[in-house]
Amino acid sequence: MKEHNRKSIAAIFIALTVITVFSLVPSSYADRIITLKKVSDVSEESLLNTISNVTEYPEIFPDNVRYVKVLDNNTKLVEMNAGINGVFFDTQAICKTDANGNYVVEVVSGDLKGTTMTTKLEKTWGFHGLKDGATIADIAVDVKTSGFLSWMLNFVPDSSVSDALGYGFDKFVQHIQAQ
Repeated sequence: MKEHNRKSIAAIFIALTVITVFSLVPSSYADRIITLKKVSDVSEESLLNTISNVTEYPEIFPDNVRYVKVLDNNTKLVEMNAGINGVFFDTQAICKTDANGNYVVEVVSGDLKGTTMTTKLEKTWGFHGLKDGATIADIAVDVKTSGFLSWMLNFVPDSSVSDALGYGFDKFVQHIQAQ
């Protein structure tokens, strides 16, 4: 009888564990849109040039980008090893300027496949009164994830992703201003 009770308890424990684990795993791909609007005291041209020069990313983001390789100049396909808090992964993306003049990054491999980041830049008055001396950036990230990353991002609030996006944008501006 004791053997039967142990087996029953073990079966119930395993069933509860499986139910708990699968209730935490999203049933579909995570899909979130994060937007950010920032004004910077750098010209639109310098900002677009810096954002689109992916080969400088390891210099701009030394803690987050180990390397960037341009795989195809025609399609603007790049491979990048990037990460945060010591967790790095390889991914491929197409980085281009679209017909509207927006800078678009589309991830084409890995758990972030299908994610796009669109940056629309607009000239505005500079902080010191210079016409077209500053830039308004409207950034939209359409995050699509699958696999383990999908599960992990359930625990990351949109505000944290937005803060990281703002931090990255500020690093581009600082890079321009330091030149």
